[in-house]
Amino acid sequence: MKEKQERIPELIHGRKVWFQVRRLRAFIFWQIVKVNRNPLTAVREVKRLKKLRSSVHGNQRITKLVKSGRLYYWVTDFPGLPSANLKKVMQQEFFRNKRGNGSGNPGMIPQQTIIWGITNRCPLQCSHCYDWDNIDSRDHLSLDQLKEILQKIEEQGIRHVQLSGGEPLTRFDDMISILKEASTRIDFWLLTSGFGLTEEKARALKKAGLVGANISLDHWDEDKHNRFRNNPRSFEWVLKAVENCRKAGILVSLSLCAIREFTSEENLEKYTELAKNIGAHFIRILEARQVGRFSDKSVHLGKDRINLISDFVIRMNNDPQFNDYPIVVFYGYHQRKLGCMGAGNRYLYIDANGDFHACPFCRGRRGNALTGSFNNSIEKLRSEGCQAFKTVSVGEEFEGV
Repeated sequence: MKEKQERIPELIHGRKVWFQVRRLRAFIFWQIVKVNRNPLTAVREVKRLKKLRSSVHGNQRITKLVKSGRLYYWVTDFPGLPSANLKKVMQQEFFRNKRGNGSGNPGMIPQQTIIWGITNRCPLQCSHCYDWDNIDSRDHLSLDQLKEILQKIEEQGIRHVQLSGGEPLTRFDDMISILKEASTRIDFWLLTSGFGLTEEKARALKKAGLVGANISLDHWDEDKHNRFRNNPRSFEWVLKAVENCRKAGILVSLSLCAIREFTSEENLEKYTELAKNIGAHFIRILEARQVGRFSDKSVHLGKDRINLISDFVIRMNNDPQFNDYPIVVFYGYHQRKLGCMGAGNRYLYIDANGDFHACPFCRGRRGNALTGSFNNSIEKLRSEGCQAFKTVSVGEEFEGV
């Protein structure tokens, strides 16, 4: 029997987006009503959210969405509209605003997403590898131990998980087991180099419940990307992985680690042009940080480059001439407006040893998911905050480099 052809997710704009944005607003309003049980309180909360959004985004609007099946996505870090997982995430957020820490359970501090390393193995030797100290030829945790951590993640009410590594595709069969265990209750995304992501594997991942893949591409130029990844086939893997994910009906996001040498208007334009041509739905831009293989290097972008990326992202997402281009997210822009969302605020990082960290780029073990308390570790992370961002803020951040 011929295998069912998955419908490829598509970027939409115009009136289709206009309708879905209003649908999203109604969806948000009713989640606020359910939490507060008072329509007047809900109206005040909506006004507060509008004011907050205006302070961060100004007059920017949601002009593009990605449609996948019956769901619509505007970022890679939230479940799609209108899903039960999005409903849960939003209700937890409104409980947080109402009661100070979240879900009404004084011992629970809900997270919007978890970045979870499931393997110590990786076939690459990337120049910027944040997990370099944890890379090994063998995995430190068994599948049973991973499932134990997964159970604790579920008990926390988390509905969005990003599977990382090492390279998670080196542990393909175990990843399939994890997806089958919980993908009906959690939105799973894959963070990958694209290593060995064949069409067969992409279809197996989709069938097991994978929603999307963040595929690392660090330059539009094949040779420069391969040198950065220290592998002559890395660029080829990325292109095949994007193609195979699209065929399987998996959402595709390209993940760019922006370094000083790359960050120019010309490179950003050529990168987004390539992303459009190969069919990516999202681009997420990460800043290089002094961690892992970059720990002894001065890599901060500086004020001018950060402003350049921020302005570029705003233009790509709002100028009608770029309606057919991927939705671009630059976390550094929002971080500087709202503060860091990591460190147990809205997300945290669990590495392949089961250890808690503020985020992949802000390291410092604060307990273990197998041997310690989830909530105690989150409390420690929240009390200390994002140390890496604080260090940058008082120095290079406002002086430029």
